[in-house]
Amino acid sequence: DSVLKTRHQVEMAQDRLAQLQKAYLRLRNDLQQVRFRPARDGFGDMQPSLRASDAGYLEFTRGGWTNPLFLPRAGMERVAYRFEEGDLIRMSWRVLDQAQDSKPAETVLLDGIEEMTWRYLDDQREWQTRWPIEAPDQVDAEVWPPLAVEVTLETKDLGELRFLFRIGAQYAD
Repeated sequence: DSVLKTRHQVEMAQDRLAQLQKAYLRLRNDLQQVRFRPARDGFGDMQPSLRASDAGYLEFTRGGWTNPLFLPRAGMERVAYRFEEGDLIRMSWRVLDQAQDSKPAETVLLDGIEEMTWRYLDDQREWQTRWPIEAPDQVDAEVWPPLAVEVTLETKDLGELRFLFRIGAQYAD
């Protein structure tokens, strides 16, 4: 009985670690592909290529969207992350410039999160809690993405986890 309980605990820990690794890889792959391409929201308003709120919502344009079936679509994708009720959720849209009826595909990447914060490194090497730094009603869609994005997760089982993702100079294309 003791061996079976231990085995079950080890398997649960392995599953949790695998979930964490998949979430990290998805975040890394998305953030490494950030592109400077503003997009229109569902109301037709231009939005910066990367925008984030103090409330933990991050949305950006990413490149590198493979098209193995040669469908008539762009090689870029609009992606967003949000923290809701202990879950890190990834959203993606099939189009960059959205219509009012554009619905995102949603995937829960990681659950069991107690607290989550994002920070953005500006060109002065100062950390910001939202991006762009200006007030939302003064945002210019031509603002460049930050130099780096940091996400801090607080989980009951793993404690505090901090990930830092560099946004490279290659996003200018």
